[in-house]
Amino acid sequence: MKQPQRFRQVLTLVTSLVLLASCQSPRQALPAPAALRAQSVTPVADLSPAQTGFERFEVLRGVSGKIWPKMELLRTPGLPVERMHDRGRQRDADVLSCFGTDLPPSSDVCLHDAGEPAQRSSAVPVLLIHGANVNATSNWALPPYNNDKPGLMQHLRAQGHRVFAVTFANKHGDNFIWVNQIHNAIQRIKQVTGATQVDTVAHSKGGFALRLYTSNVLGPGMQQPYAKSVRKAIFIGTPHRGLDYTFRHPSIHWALLPEDDDPVKYAPLAWTKALIYGKWVESDRVSFVGPFFKGQAQMLARWDQTYGLDKLQPDWYTTYHGGKGFVSESPGIASVIASAGNLVEKLKRSPVDPRIAVAVLAGSSASIPGILNEKSGPSDGIAFVKSAAAAEDLTAGGARLLDQTVMNLHHVALVANPKAMDWVSQQLAR
Repeated sequence: MKQPQRFRQVLTLVTSLVLLASCQSPRQALPAPAALRAQSVTPVADLSPAQTGFERFEVLRGVSGKIWPKMELLRTPGLPVERMHDRGRQRDADVLSCFGTDLPPSSDVCLHDAGEPAQRSSAVPVLLIHGANVNATSNWALPPYNNDKPGLMQHLRAQGHRVFAVTFANKHGDNFIWVNQIHNAIQRIKQVTGATQVDTVAHSKGGFALRLYTSNVLGPGMQQPYAKSVRKAIFIGTPHRGLDYTFRHPSIHWALLPEDDDPVKYAPLAWTKALIYGKWVESDRVSFVGPFFKGQAQMLARWDQTYGLDKLQPDWYTTYHGGKGFVSESPGIASVIASAGNLVEKLKRSPVDPRIAVAVLAGSSASIPGILNEKSGPSDGIAFVKSAAAAEDLTAGGARLLDQTVMNLHHVALVANPKAMDWVSQQLAR
């Protein structure tokens, strides 16, 4: 794959860039935290969720694609418009034909229809919900690191399931806008198929939005719960208890900082300023406090009391806790969490509706090709196992647990590995 190779090449520069910026030995830890606490930091913007209800949608058009036989563009005029960075534009051919533009408004969502299977094995249709910085094709039909083998969409369709998927307009968008789009996609699937309920399978950030929906954690203006439309909610690599990856690993910033057109590097920074070759560079626009990554800020949670921070990382203390370090400035994770509404803590106290059956799949192999993997504790390379496998949070209100499994797979392989795909099939058949 070309994108992971580019990312790996960038990461090889991390050590040398850190040394050029800070003029420190790579094995020399930063001074004691007390010396860094009083520094000024960039103020955190208002990251509160968008004002939205379960707004009504309209079907603008239907098109055919190469991978998906049918796609529909659903528009929800009542949804707010989010700002989107050009690096996050849509690039997949099918997705582009559905949206009609590479930077669609956040009021739009593409509903993909894989078509009728040769023989139906279930009357309940399945909705696949992708994670951040991907789309329905790259997450479910042609997943990376899979040698061009078919994905979960084809796997389920071959087993007799009527499969649908969504592609969100904003790859890192407000999770409550995603909730609204999930709700509308389900309503449209019910209209198209005549089904009364839908089974849902969600990966990563898509699972976080599905969790909000099925746990009835509603944003401003949302009055009604999910309306009994979900039969099963299957979560794959979902950070139910949040994550702190970017704040925990300052060195990743040297790979993400250049604002080039590489979509692999479209991710938020913790740093709002960085010292690069002796010059301070503003980076707040593409950080958690900027306008493009509200959905990521909503998933943040502190894990430093469970897994200690690496004191050999550049500006390890100020990056995580806030302040101005030797090569960077950061608002700190606590400030961003508070500004985003401390959503993970709300989720911990909000189990899934007891009428929904749930299943949880987590990964324990920190081996995603081409990126800095999370190795502070057991993880799938992105999400800690203790976060992704937290089934007890989901079932505390009486929801039936179909299965809780941890596989020795990384975050991306959880949706593409044959064992993982078979696991999904088993949960749908129960």
